[in-house]
Amino acid sequence: MKKQFKFPENLLYQSTYVWVEDDGRGIFRIGITDYAQYILDDIISVSFPEKGIYVEKDDEIVTIDSIEATFVIQAPFSGTIDEINEELRQSPELLNENPFSEGWILEVELGSDDDIDLLMDSNEVLDKYHEEMEEDSENDFEEEGFEEEDFEKYDYEKDF
Repeated sequence: MKKQFKFPENLLYQSTYVWVEDDGRGIFRIGITDYAQYILDDIISVSFPEKGIYVEKDDEIVTIDSIEATFVIQAPFSGTIDEINEELRQSPELLNENPFSEGWILEVELGSDDDIDLLMDSNEVLDKYHEEMEEDSENDFEEEGFEEEDFEKYDYEKDF
């Protein structure tokens, strides 16, 4: 059975890995999705930018290290780092345990509204997630050395 991942409707998404929450005051909280924490597995450290610095869209702002991989979050929009979740320095496992609440990473004061329109809503990110899953399963299929045609031409009746 496939694992079901949460993509809450009240959030916006930069990708299937990064969520963004609008607090309504021009401050946006950023974190990783349930899917991202699953892929990363046991998260062991998080590196943050300094509070108060201005970042441009696509700047590398957070690095998450796990036993499986290193993941870099790029700024989903330009703005000023307003707050950092200091608890993650001592307890990075909060990202695995509860990525949508206690595991938030940082807050950014929006610099320009222009980039917000590029974020996805929950329906769009779900569509993107399903596309990625299809691509992954096709790649797994190809890595095994099989072509789809191999199965279409195979005579199953002959072996039984």
